[in-house]
Amino acid sequence: MLKFLLLFCSFYYGLCYEVPKAQFLAIYLKGLKVIIPDDGFSLVAFHGKLNEEMDGLEGGTWSADIPKADNGEWIFRDDNVELKMGDKVYFWTFAIKNGLGYRQDDGEWTVDGYVDASGNPVNVQDGTTGAPTITPPSTPPTTPIPTPSTIAPTTTSTTQAPKPKPTTDSSGPYKYPCEISLSKVTTPGFVCKGQLLFEDTFDGDIDKGRIWTPEVKMPNAPDFPFNVYLYDKNVRSDDGKLIIEPMTLESKYGDGIIWETLDLTLKCTGQIGTPECYREAAGPEILPPIITGKINSKRSFAFKYGKVEVVAKMPLGNWLIPEIQLEPRFDEYGSRRYASGLLKIALVKGNVEYAKKLMAGPVMSDIEPYRSMYLKEKVGYENWNKAYHNYTLVWTPDAIEMYVDGEKYGEVDPGEGFYQEAVKHHVRAASRWLKGSAMAPFDELFYISLGLRVGGINEFPDATNKPWKNRSAKAALQFWNHRDEWLPTWFSDTSPLSIDSVRVYAL
Repeated sequence: MLKFLLLFCSFYYGLCYEVPKAQFLAIYLKGLKVIIPDDGFSLVAFHGKLNEEMDGLEGGTWSADIPKADNGEWIFRDDNVELKMGDKVYFWTFAIKNGLGYRQDDGEWTVDGYVDASGNPVNVQDGTTGAPTITPPSTPPTTPIPTPSTIAPTTTSTTQAPKPKPTTDSSGPYKYPCEISLSKVTTPGFVCKGQLLFEDTFDGDIDKGRIWTPEVKMPNAPDFPFNVYLYDKNVRSDDGKLIIEPMTLESKYGDGIIWETLDLTLKCTGQIGTPECYREAAGPEILPPIITGKINSKRSFAFKYGKVEVVAKMPLGNWLIPEIQLEPRFDEYGSRRYASGLLKIALVKGNVEYAKKLMAGPVMSDIEPYRSMYLKEKVGYENWNKAYHNYTLVWTPDAIEMYVDGEKYGEVDPGEGFYQEAVKHHVRAASRWLKGSAMAPFDELFYISLGLRVGGINEFPDATNKPWKNRSAKAALQFWNHRDEWLPTWFSDTSPLSIDSVRVYAL
């Protein structure tokens, strides 16, 4: 079963504090005013929808952080909404008090009267006003959410996170004290330390569009792989696993297709009008001869700082490259040559000679040696593709740590920043990182990306047993012409990338 969690308070303590209830005023003829009495808060947030229930802790139509109180009240206003009698406002609020976060969940308020701009009740029959009244909303009980007690990665496991336990306190809104995490997410609100933010165990069909977005495009620069990403039978959920399998382009479109035209424009997730969406073979420049797949959480979930755990089995087969990584959501530092960074959670190339070599870490350039400078390695006793392993990356404002099955094997400390070393290696984007923190470019939102690539011009150094030259205009054609050498190493049971689960925790 798919789980998608954006849960912004998760620690439950037996404290006696209750957040003051939000109070609502429907302004006649137009407007909504929400009042939360101050109680020493440093910040208050309001999120709500009109006549539509909230989907968990979504941002809502109304989504606002209120920076300060006004005469003892935290006030949210919408002067443009027209409220009718019987309209319902569904909402949740969050307040920070003494460094702890408290949330009022599942709030519901029904319009049963109006006030004027001064807060005096309005008789809608004759327009007269009287003394002001404020109607408190109803707030059904909510469920405190248990979370991990530590940030240390777990060992390989397919068990699901503990489910919330119902409670029966009838005294009003529940208390949600927690220590605020340094992690940030795309949904407005606050994150508690150690909180489970995202989980997918792939027990059902891939939830196309809501959580995962399948990529449909022909990837291009900077690595120029020999594959096209399609969402077909090669990308599927099977027995609780995400399966991404390589297949030849000819197996789908027929012999000789590599010499023709491939137009993905109608479904393309790449840049329309570029070779990502439309290609026509010309001379030695053939179409990508291999179909693979890739999915990402860009539209639904991105975060900054946290712990990512991926339980996966690596693919076995020549020139296969698993993509288990975090990619930048907005390319704040540039979109070319990994200027905005890439975080590899785990990489084990498919050739037998690479099968014991696990790599992970940050990438900030497509050119060696800086491309691989910060990647950390772990040599296994056996091939990593023989079994499922827990690959973990912990990303903080001060360091990036890599683990496998609970064992730490690498750490990257930016020190005063990545700029100085990048300049030595002529990385053009380096100067842009100066506008960020010491962790730049890894101080922005990143999303989860899971896929499979083939070949390309950067991952495999030229060698006698490699059928193409990285800087050759005929690289893809040379690769394809030697398919009798590498295609026999691909098998349906060992060559797919298989992912059992993905979880993201707050720091």
